[in-house]
Amino acid sequence: MRQRKIIDVHTHIFPDDLAARAIQQLVGKSGETAFLDGTAAGLRASMRANGIAFSVTQPVSTRPAQTPSINTFVMGARHPDLIHFGTLHPGYADPEAEIERLARGGIKGIKFHPDYQSFFVDEERMFPIYRKMAEVGLIAFFHAGVDIGLPPPVHGPPERLARVLERVPDLVMVAAHFGGFKMWDEVARHLIGKSVWLETSFTLSWLPAPDFARMARRHGIERVMFGTDSPWAEQGPEIALLEKTGLDEAELAAVFHDNAARLLGL
Repeated sequence: MRQRKIIDVHTHIFPDDLAARAIQQLVGKSGETAFLDGTAAGLRASMRANGIAFSVTQPVSTRPAQTPSINTFVMGARHPDLIHFGTLHPGYADPEAEIERLARGGIKGIKFHPDYQSFFVDEERMFPIYRKMAEVGLIAFFHAGVDIGLPPPVHGPPERLARVLERVPDLVMVAAHFGGFKMWDEVARHLIGKSVWLETSFTLSWLPAPDFARMARRHGIERVMFGTDSPWAEQGPEIALLEKTGLDEAELAAVFHDNAARLLGL
């Protein structure tokens, strides 16, 4: 494997004592395969095996009451090669205070999963949350498009994400799954060329390589990042898939590392 600098901006871990149960529940819901055990140690072993310098973990609170405990876990999970985002359930009683706590704790962003958290990304109640995040400089990282394990409706389609961008232009937004899993025609219509960051998880096995390369260049390579959604995909094969998309070496360096390093202030 070619030696590269690599940042994986989309991974998941759980507390060691909860990881096995969490993985079992999610496998049962989605029907997907988990390639790692859901622990920080398992993720870090995969990173070492595949030459990944940093991974960004993306937690999701599925109930409002989980929000503070998950965030306390991520703020206390200190690893030199892991960067932890926080979580915020839209139903949490005091979202602005939790946003401020995360910012004070050095957390760089918040992961939203609108399907698991049962909200549409452009609901009116979300805009004070987005504005507060923009004010304190936290990145909003969204699951975008279809979720394999959940029925319709899709709560974070590209068109609704574009409305968020229009109303809160100062919000730094990352749309996972290249802007919308299984909705890439809509991504092309509503998000390509906009001030949104895209990442590659659950894209490179689904979107033909020429289409990916064309869309990435139209969007702006400087706003595309490498992600895997580990443990739901294997980091090594995802690296190989990106290398086969037809991007040149400068573009690959940007997507694998340089863009994420710039966004995360590394």
